[in-house]
Amino acid sequence: MSKFPPPTVAHSSILDEYIDRLTAAARGQFHSQDLPRLVVSPYRFNPLGAHIDHQGGTVLARTLNQYSVGAFYPSMDTSVTLISNSFDSERADFELGDAPVGKNWQRYAMAAAAVFEQWASSVGVNAVGMKMVVEGTMVGAGLSSSASIILAYLAALTDANQLHLREEELVEITRLVENEHMGLNNGVQDQMSVVFGQRNALSALNVDKVSAAYWQDPPTVSEVSWIVCYSGFSRELIYSGFNDRVRECQQAAKLLHPSANRLGDVPVHSRSLEAIAKLPAHLARRASHVYSEMQRVEKAQPLWESGAWADFGALMNASCESSINNYECGSEPMHLLHELAKETPSVFGSRFSGGGYGGCLILLVAAGDVDAVADEVMTGFLERYPEKAGVAHAFIAQTEAAVRIL
Repeated sequence: MSKFPPPTVAHSSILDEYIDRLTAAARGQFHSQDLPRLVVSPYRFNPLGAHIDHQGGTVLARTLNQYSVGAFYPSMDTSVTLISNSFDSERADFELGDAPVGKNWQRYAMAAAAVFEQWASSVGVNAVGMKMVVEGTMVGAGLSSSASIILAYLAALTDANQLHLREEELVEITRLVENEHMGLNNGVQDQMSVVFGQRNALSALNVDKVSAAYWQDPPTVSEVSWIVCYSGFSRELIYSGFNDRVRECQQAAKLLHPSANRLGDVPVHSRSLEAIAKLPAHLARRASHVYSEMQRVEKAQPLWESGAWADFGALMNASCESSINNYECGSEPMHLLHELAKETPSVFGSRFSGGGYGGCLILLVAAGDVDAVADEVMTGFLERYPEKAGVAHAFIAQTEAAVRIL
């Protein structure tokens, strides 16, 4: 496995490469001498807070240097033209407000445009569309590429119409796209992660208030690095057991307290171990995961801010193992990656990114040992899954900011 480039090079070169390529593509595809506008929407990972956002729990998030990038021009009318470099330059032509149809990438774009048009109409604006060439760096890898691309579309449409969407509005419109058009029963952590992202900090996302507090990286943060190990297995949440788990958490909440619609609504006195033990076994496991994960997030702040890496990593391991045993998510490839990481020296902790049914494992490791860790984990993984050679890979996750127009 090749050595990692210096972090400053890795941080700049990925984005610069995509900006240059998409700028040239947009000018050529749309026959324009003018430079296009650019939208950059990073991906995210969550060190802690697995599967609790839809139950009212606080989630830790960090944006990283993987992206949805778009180069666009405003339209003169309601037409939208999108060319996706991620899918062999496939093209989609539609009008703002059209019902989503076609392949998933087209449906996401059409849903974002339809919900944006509804919002613009509600504030008295006759919105125009756009022409865009767009590309994602790691589509379907469990790093919230779907939320990232929706936010890229929304930010671009907002800019094309010279409007302003507040952070809370961006989060809510993205939720409407995913819940009402894409069939997902997820919460708002993914879009909040991208909207509230801040460099050199963990975002503590309050999903009820749609706000973020920031845990700044301590002075000793250079002692550690985040490594992302991509399994090569992609599985979108709409085809996984995601919605089933959300429904089971809601069922557990109702049994613990009749007025509760989610586990976060259950009064503290009704969350006892005795009360949870009386639930059907599978619902007791879901509740146990949610409540223990909420506690892990609460314990994490002083550990992060003081640079207690081993203790913070132990919380990540506990989170991942609760996701496997109590939330019962994940897949054999993801379980293997976690086991390999636990057995590798210099790894403080690891957990799945995304729903855990495919995608990536996030590792917190000693900074001086990133190459050795990546080599050992990925070599062990490819011995079991040799067909993923050339697809599965590891890289350093550098800190990034929020979705933005350049």
